[in-house]
Amino acid sequence: MQHSTQGIVLTTTRYKDNAYIVNIFTKDFGKVSYAVYNPQSKRAKIKLQHLQPMSLLDMEVTHRENKDIQQLTEAKLHPLSYQLYEHPAKISICFFLAEVIQKSIETTNVDHELYQFMVHSLETLVQSKEVQAFPLAFLLDFAKYIGIYPYDEVENEVIRLLPKEEKELFSVLLKEPQLLGLGERRRSMQLLIAYYKHYLPGMGEMKSLSVLTELFSA
Repeated sequence: MQHSTQGIVLTTTRYKDNAYIVNIFTKDFGKVSYAVYNPQSKRAKIKLQHLQPMSLLDMEVTHRENKDIQQLTEAKLHPLSYQLYEHPAKISICFFLAEVIQKSIETTNVDHELYQFMVHSLETLVQSKEVQAFPLAFLLDFAKYIGIYPYDEVENEVIRLLPKEEKELFSVLLKEPQLLGLGERRRSMQLLIAYYKHYLPGMGEMKSLSVLTELFSA
């Protein structure tokens, strides 16, 4: 059945010479894998350059019961994403966000609140003039939606086992992140990634983390 919906691209992988599998977190269907054919063609309704990480798409899709891979038949890039494409640092952040989301969400369940959070995050990123602290803020807020936020840091099984200095840094991160300096932001990022990996062992190595190195060195 054909549907109109909206979604945010997470990953795009070639699986044949003329076809790609695109993982998209959609507004109406949750996380879905779509087949896209001939996106490099000049006549293609779906352009390969529009399938970048965290691209916001208005889509026409086909959904059939009990199919692992659905079909994306038409997609238009939302104006919000055009604004992100103009900023290299923000593009690097999008690669990081997409990898975190892809590795954190396994189910295909519909989650309107999580979807709206993702869209709001993109809107905030577009409007942000200083983006160095954005990845940290995203990780903290995203943790609330996937059920791993440390609401009780004293009893949290990860934080209470940290050395005193790191425990104090984590406390500042949770309560007053605006006070963190450059070096503290870098260390806080390492702490948060380790925290995520504790609860989500499937995250493995974060390949996109290296692309933020220059951003955090600025």
